[in-house]
Amino acid sequence: MKNILIATNNKGKAEELRKIFKGTNFNVKFLFDFPETRCLDIIEDADSFKGNALIKAKIVGDKLDIITLADDSGICVDYLNDAPGIYSARYSKEGDDKSNYEKLLTELDGVPFEERNCYYRCAAVIYDPKTKFVSTSFGDWHGKVATEPRGSKSFGYAPVFLAREFNYKKTNAECNHDDLIEINHRGKAFRQAIDTLEEYLK
Repeated sequence: MKNILIATNNKGKAEELRKIFKGTNFNVKFLFDFPETRCLDIIEDADSFKGNALIKAKIVGDKLDIITLADDSGICVDYLNDAPGIYSARYSKEGDDKSNYEKLLTELDGVPFEERNCYYRCAAVIYDPKTKFVSTSFGDWHGKVATEPRGSKSFGYAPVFLAREFNYKKTNAECNHDDLIEINHRGKAFRQAIDTLEEYLK
């Protein structure tokens, strides 16, 4: 088993990624497994999902000298010219999940359902500090923004995201999380990253 690090402290995301990596030849570690990373000053100030993910991957990978994967993701709304995009996590003044999606609903107040198209985008970056190898995988997940929040089973913009795969009938927060891994943006990006890692490490 090859040890790799995924640069996140988010326990919910970590659990999802453990499931994605199940059955592979990789032993997945996370930032909370390495207390020495608590002091790292990671400022995600790039102008793209890929750029922010690369910042995280390089800082953490160089610190621990281990192959590192990092991702950045957000929701992009067609009507708002792809906003909130890279600012998804800090879209509102408060910066918490409820305030963020409430601001999004306010921005779309009165917009007809057929014009509420959106997509999640995830960029997953692989970085090997020994060879300076870098590779990026992307995953998109299309849907619409609901007119009101529903459900409590997930986080982020899940209460207002209606996936195309469910005919825009259920929000992500009304679905079991395990049912989303095969179709969501993070799953798509990281499964591509796994293929790249396996080829790279042959």
